Amino acid sequence: MELIGKKSQVATEFMLMVSLAIVVLIVMLGVLYYLFIDYSEEKNVNKLTDLGYSLQSEIIVAAEVEPGYERAINIPNDTEGANYTIEINNTEIVIKYRSTDLLFTIPRVTGSITTKGTHLIRKLDADTIAIS
Repeated sequence: MELIGKKSQVATEFMLMVSLAIVVLIVMLGVLYYLFIDYSEEKNVNKLTDLGYSLQSEIIVAAEVEPGYERAINIPNDTEGANYTIEINNTEIVIKYRSTDLLFTIPRVTGSITTKGTHLIRKLDADTIAIS
């Protein structure tokens, strides 16, 4: 009779160890998934920051050159699947992505950008930069 009791104890302990291993595996997978999502979000914010600095640089260049300057810029629909909104008002570029607002200071401009795609930056006279 003792042999049957020892076999069932070994089987019970084995099942407990397997269950514990499965729980540990699920927790580890959850942590890895969270880290992957966090890394992906950080990567998207970095790409949008690069876009903002690029647009800021284009507008600053337009402010410093002679009147008659024109340059077409393309604002992509998304950055590797990260959907965002962009707005350019008088002195700021605002890029919104989820709960993050990225602000970039620019010289005063006329016109605005609320849609993505190709836009034209022009320096009309000594003090006027137009975006259309």
